[in-house]
Amino acid sequence: MNKALGRQLKKYRIFYLMFLPVAVYFIIFSYYPFLRGLIMSFQENRLLGNRPFAGLANYKFVLKDSNFLSAVTNSLIIGIWDMVLYFFFSLGFALILNELVQRTVKQTIQTIAYIPYLFSWAVIGGIWVLIFDLQGLVNQFLSIIFGTEPIFFLANPAFARPLIIAMGIWRSMGYFALLFTVAIMNIDQQLYEAARIDGASRLMQIRKIILPSLIPTMKTIIVLLSIGVLTHFDEIYVMVNPANRRLISTLLLFVYETGILNFQTGTASAGATLVMAGTLLITGLMRKFIGYDKE
Repeated sequence: MNKALGRQLKKYRIFYLMFLPVAVYFIIFSYYPFLRGLIMSFQENRLLGNRPFAGLANYKFVLKDSNFLSAVTNSLIIGIWDMVLYFFFSLGFALILNELVQRTVKQTIQTIAYIPYLFSWAVIGGIWVLIFDLQGLVNQFLSIIFGTEPIFFLANPAFARPLIIAMGIWRSMGYFALLFTVAIMNIDQQLYEAARIDGASRLMQIRKIILPSLIPTMKTIIVLLSIGVLTHFDEIYVMVNPANRRLISTLLLFVYETGILNFQTGTASAGATLVMAGTLLITGLMRKFIGYDKE
């Protein structure tokens, strides 16, 4: 066995050498911080010196903290809505793009829809503020068309979650639609020709050919979206303010404020560990529910 392993290592040594920098990167910046955080979650909150073992005290404190429980609720509401709306908006957008005959028009629209995904959340948040500010485009439009008084969307709790969800859709819809579009382009054209010979309408072709062919891509996108249910941070950090904090403060914002701002490293590590465990649980349940591992 050792000789066979040695021959394999020698034969594919160039590939192992190419993989080595990637492995080192993940060990240093992913696995080691994860292990350190896991250990810290069982220690007392201390920045310097020895950290005495605290057992499950940090976890008990976090699970009784009203801010953490509120963050769980906000994360689930925002995350689930994001997952559902990202999926259906991007799928619908891809199907509409596929029906466009003019290739130039199709590529132009696709590019315009994809561009927001290239922006950082700081840029997206700035654009969103300009759009929904008291003097923003939305208020100017409402004032001109309906003569209404300016609405402070960013400080109105009723618009807190919808604005966050809509901002995410605007940024990410083009990216996921691109994944669907690539899958649609790989469908065998002979299936369309056979359907046309049988007299199938375009709607029937979408139902019987395109949608079934997209099932593997749908499963992959659903799993990717389920990973992000509890991990919203950047867009929340950019848009949070005292007026909407109660409705959009999420788990990672709780971890950031607890660990970075309040220096409670053990408590923050316990919260981050629970977020990871919750993410693994949600992703595992979603994989099983959609039959991701089945052909």
